[in-house]
Amino acid sequence: MRRFIFHIDMNSYFASVACQANPFLRGKAFGVGGKPGTRGIIAAASREAKKRGVKTAMNSYEALLICPELEIIHGDPRMYSDITNRFLRIFRRHTEEVEVFSLDEAFLDLTGWVRNLAEAMAVAWKIKTEMREELGDELTCSIGIAENKLLAKLGSDLKKPDGIVVLTADGARRLWPQLPVTDLCGIAGRLGARLSGRFGVATAGDLGAVPVDKLIDEFGPVMGYHLHLMGRGEDPSPVISTVAAAKSYSHSYTLPRDLTDRDELRKVLFALAEKVCRRMREDAACGRVISAYVRYGDFSGEGGRTTLAAPIDDGLALFREGWRIVKPLIARKPVRLFGIGLGDIRPIQQQASLFEKDNKRRRVVAAADAANDKWGERTVEPAATAGTVLKRHVSGFHHALPVHVRRKGF
Repeated sequence: MRRFIFHIDMNSYFASVACQANPFLRGKAFGVGGKPGTRGIIAAASREAKKRGVKTAMNSYEALLICPELEIIHGDPRMYSDITNRFLRIFRRHTEEVEVFSLDEAFLDLTGWVRNLAEAMAVAWKIKTEMREELGDELTCSIGIAENKLLAKLGSDLKKPDGIVVLTADGARRLWPQLPVTDLCGIAGRLGARLSGRFGVATAGDLGAVPVDKLIDEFGPVMGYHLHLMGRGEDPSPVISTVAAAKSYSHSYTLPRDLTDRDELRKVLFALAEKVCRRMREDAACGRVISAYVRYGDFSGEGGRTTLAAPIDDGLALFREGWRIVKPLIARKPVRLFGIGLGDIRPIQQQASLFEKDNKRRRVVAAADAANDKWGERTVEPAATAGTVLKRHVSGFHHALPVHVRRKGF
């Protein structure tokens, strides 16, 4: 049976999401990243900024020298995660086989879901239409369609932004003699330099001409044979749709100013513990390995961990254990950053406690979660954290979505 593999890559993802959230950014040169003077870099650049020479991972100061009118905005990880989940739901309407490759790209296996290339193209256009209707016009994607993941990934890179490319085996053979070998997914600069220095490989065609035994001698049996297949445009690897469960949950926070006041630091750590456990309860998860970390004003840091006898998902319990870890540390120097987390994650299997106090606490936490789900975060919160605001950048993306999408609650 002929395979139909899609690789879908969002175009200038962070910048496009920002444009959809904030219409005033549209048509402007801007970058998502850290401000100059903070050792920040450009995590993503708008199309207008790219035309001026601004590149991903460029130092913010250097980017401003190239493009003085560049506006640098903060990223919003929660917003990106939300939109990623939204477009993954769109993908899963068309196939159950969806492999998340990164925050802004995924592989889809349509084999068995479509019968021929015409139907595959129809699905690609349908996905684009649904994304435009449900996420907005600013978010576009490039789609590569091929018989394997290697060619599908390459196809999505060939026509950006907003393209659809079908790359057949015959098309790949015509492309291979002039395609730089580093354009193949997985062959980065260091590996490319090693192939060039050892075998004179510059193009994908050159790689295909290297005898497999020489590649195995140089790189070992697994990597050597994998490179041999890549040189032939072949890739038997499947699309793996299993989503790994979270291995840990954590939050950290850089304080607006270095602190020594113990009461203020207690409130911040408690607020962070509540955020961690709120997320865990949403995922029906609990954990028993607690870690806490302190970074000082001089950028040095230290921390510790402890393992509980039973897993927890309660912010108060997490805070108490985390405070035991950091309490002796905060007396040493002014604190710049706090971090706290839970590991050894497992599905929650809650049963009634023998102690009514514990059962009452669970009912209170569940009622607070229900109120915050209905009326917004911090509608109900512990008195100990009242007035302690962990500032974050609010995008307003949800309110920038198409009106019919907001009403339906996609």
